[in-house]
Amino acid sequence: MVAHIIINDTGLKVYGESKGKLVNTVMEKRCIWRKLHLAVDVSTHEVIAAAVSIVSVGNNEI
Repeated sequence: MVAHIIINDTGLKVYGESKGKLVNTVMEKRCIWRKLHLAVDVSTHEVIAAAVSIVSVGNNEI
Protein backbone atom coordinates (compact mmCIF):
# COMPACT_ATOMS: atom_id res chain seq x y z
CA MET A 1 0.00 0.00 0.00
CA VAL A 2 1.31 3.41 -0.96
CA ALA A 3 0.39 6.46 1.11
CA HIS A 4 0.52 9.92 -0.40
CA ILE A 5 1.19 12.54 2.22
CA ILE A 6 1.39 16.31 2.36
CA ILE A 7 3.75 18.02 4.80
CA ASN A 8 3.08 21.62 5.78
CA ASP A 9 3.79 23.94 8.68
CA THR A 10 2.18 26.88 10.40
CA GLY A 11 3.56 29.48 12.79
CA LEU A 12 2.53 29.47 16.44
CA LYS A 13 2.90 32.47 18.72
CA VAL A 14 3.57 31.18 22.24
CA TYR A 15 3.28 33.45 25.27
CA GLY A 16 5.11 32.85 28.53
CA GLU A 17 6.02 34.72 31.67
CA SER A 18 9.35 36.48 31.93
CA LYS A 19 11.68 35.98 34.88
CA GLY A 20 11.50 39.58 36.11
CA LYS A 21 8.51 41.32 37.64
CA LEU A 22 7.24 44.72 36.62
CA VAL A 23 5.79 47.48 38.79
CA ASN A 24 2.70 46.36 40.78
CA THR A 25 3.91 42.72 40.60
CA VAL A 26 2.41 42.20 37.14
CA MET A 27 4.30 39.57 35.17
CA GLU A 28 5.51 40.66 31.77
CA LYS A 29 4.49 38.30 28.98
CA ARG A 30 7.05 37.42 26.33
CA CYS A 31 6.35 35.91 22.95
CA ILE A 32 8.24 33.11 21.20
CA TRP A 33 7.55 31.79 17.71
CA ARG A 34 7.43 28.05 16.98
CA LYS A 35 6.42 25.99 13.94
CA LEU A 36 3.92 23.14 13.95
CA HIS A 37 4.72 20.65 11.15
CA LEU A 38 1.94 18.26 10.08
CA ALA A 39 2.10 15.22 7.80
CA VAL A 40 -1.39 14.47 6.43
CA ASP A 41 -2.57 11.48 4.38
CA VAL A 42 -4.05 12.88 1.15
CA SER A 43 -6.78 10.27 0.74
CA THR A 44 -8.04 10.00 4.34
CA HIS A 45 -7.11 13.50 5.60
CA GLU A 46 -5.69 11.80 8.70
CA VAL A 47 -2.74 13.42 10.52
CA ILE A 48 0.06 10.87 10.39
CA ALA A 49 2.74 12.83 12.25
CA ALA A 50 3.16 16.15 14.04
CA ALA A 51 6.25 17.95 15.32
CA VAL A 52 6.97 21.34 16.90
CA SER A 53 10.24 23.11 16.10
CA ILE A 54 11.92 26.50 16.23
CA VAL A 55 11.16 28.88 13.37
CA SER A 56 14.42 28.33 11.51
CA VAL A 57 13.71 24.61 10.87
CA GLY A 58 12.13 23.80 7.50
CA ASN A 59 9.75 21.00 6.47
CA ASN A 60 12.52 19.09 4.70
CA GLU A 61 14.52 18.86 7.96
CA ILE A 62 11.55 17.53 9.95
